[in-house]
Amino acid sequence: MSVIQAIVLAIIQGVTEFLPISSSGHLVLGSWLFNWPDQGLTFDAAVHVGTLGSVLVYFRTEWFSLARGCVRGGDVVFGGNSEGAGSMKATRLLFLLVLATLPLVVVGPALGNAVEGPMRSPEVVGALLLVTAAVLTAAEIVGNRTRGLSSTGPRDSFLIGLAQTLAVLPGVSRAGVTIAAGMFLNMTRESAARFSFLLAVPAIAGSGVLVLAKSFSPGADTDADWTMILIGVVISFLTGYLAIGGLLRVLRTWSFKPFIAYTLFAGIAVLSLRALGF
Repeated sequence: MSVIQAIVLAIIQGVTEFLPISSSGHLVLGSWLFNWPDQGLTFDAAVHVGTLGSVLVYFRTEWFSLARGCVRGGDVVFGGNSEGAGSMKATRLLFLLVLATLPLVVVGPALGNAVEGPMRSPEVVGALLLVTAAVLTAAEIVGNRTRGLSSTGPRDSFLIGLAQTLAVLPGVSRAGVTIAAGMFLNMTRESAARFSFLLAVPAIAGSGVLVLAKSFSPGADTDADWTMILIGVVISFLTGYLAIGGLLRVLRTWSFKPFIAYTLFAGIAVLSLRALGF
């Protein structure tokens, strides 16, 4: 892997992890468009860990409050004066995040086997980008978007967690399907996005750390370039941090429309290019 490939793919990961356009799909497309060799799941996992750091730092106040509240009792306050403002008992928020993560723990390993094979192809990514566009469009149409994050209950959490399992497939956006699921449940865009970002921590940590652990296991067959991987982690962290703030600002004032247009165009373009033999 060259330095340019590591930098470009890390930027792609950092920007797309939290935008509803599929980071895993764009990592596959990046290597295809530039005719680069597949960077492998180890690099993909590493740059996911970089974006894990960005969501931990961006929402550090909420995470500190959650840890303190679970130990001493108290609420987690989130959102400031924004549309997604509110508060929740720390222990309740922790329970909801654990509940939402359970479907991925159960289903994720089975779907993950498919991701390591023929699913990592431009054709599959292009088709699933169209699925993402359809889901985002439906989310804009359905739901009254009146509920804040503080009203989230176990049923909401579990359903959002079920939606998250689909994001194991490259081309299906984790951010997109979880935010859309929240909107289907009548949550505001920003409230759904905040829950999605908090839920990203166990999801990214679980997938990233497990794949990285395989790279260090005895007898692992890998030619990972750890210098390039370190570059990828740093750049994905910085770009991911900027992407979180950018998406929250977009969802406060606009809608999913820019992302619907992009995923629709990208999906059609990829499938068309593959049909023409590229």
